Parts: sequence; structure tokens; C-alpha cells
Amino acid sequence: MSQEIIIGDKVSVRKAKDVPLSFKGTVEKLYANAAMLTIDSFSPDDASLVEDMKNKTVVNYKHIKKGGKAVIPPAPEEKRPGARH
Repeated sequence: MSQEIIIGDKVSVRKAKDVPLSFKGTVEKLYANAAMLTIDSFSPDDASLVEDMKNKTVVNYKHIKKGGKAVIPPAPEEKRPGARH
């Protein structure tokens, strides 16, 4: 079961072909297909890589987990229930 994420959520990311390291982070900004994350905790072996990335990175939603569950992109503003028109 997937769940929507919002700014401020704590998430985890696993190393993959498109992701250079595994880390835990905080959602800073949401895009159509990805989210900008602040890197909060990571392996000490990845310290120089995290420093090079200035403790932030953009990750596709398919690589992000919240509470161990997959996440889905947020609904566009105009399609959200209660959105102002």
C-alpha cells in the first residue's frame, strides 16, 4: 500500500542504480516525479559524497519509503479535495 508524502515527512532511501547512497532524510520540496530531500543520517563511509551534495538531493518517488512503505506523488493542487479554485 502506497501513501502520499508531504513536506516535513521523515523518509528513507535505499542505494540503487539511480541513487548513490542509502540514507534517512526529510522532505523539503515536492515535484511531479521526485522530491528534494535533506540528508539527515547516512553511513560514515558516505560522508564525503554527502558533503559534495551539500546534504541535499533530489530522489524519484519510486526510491523513497515512509515508515517502510512505498510513497506516491502528491496530487496536483487543483485535484486535491478542498483546494481553492
